[in-house]
Amino acid sequence: MSNTLTTARGAYWAVIVAASLTLATHVVHGTRSMKETPETSVKSRAAATSQSRATDASLAAAYRDGLYVGKLAAQRGEQRLAPVGRWSGQDDRDAFLAGY
Repeated sequence: MSNTLTTARGAYWAVIVAASLTLATHVVHGTRSMKETPETSVKSRAAATSQSRATDASLAAAYRDGLYVGKLAAQRGEQRLAPVGRWSGQDDRDAFLAGY
């Protein structure tokens, strides 16, 4: 009984130490990435934003949603006016309208 208890305590402390080391590693890497400036990062935020705007419109969720809703409306013979109010941003509304 005593040997089992000792083994269980040893395993418990091994798990605690491993979890502590893992947490410390994640904290250190997280603070390093937060201190990173846009000049030192692999891709700056401005470049990422401009690249996402330059992607194909057919990849946008609003465009795909417009295709789907337009297809359903055509099958049902419903309205010809696109419900662009489903999307809050003007870019998304334009993409939805293009897909519809």
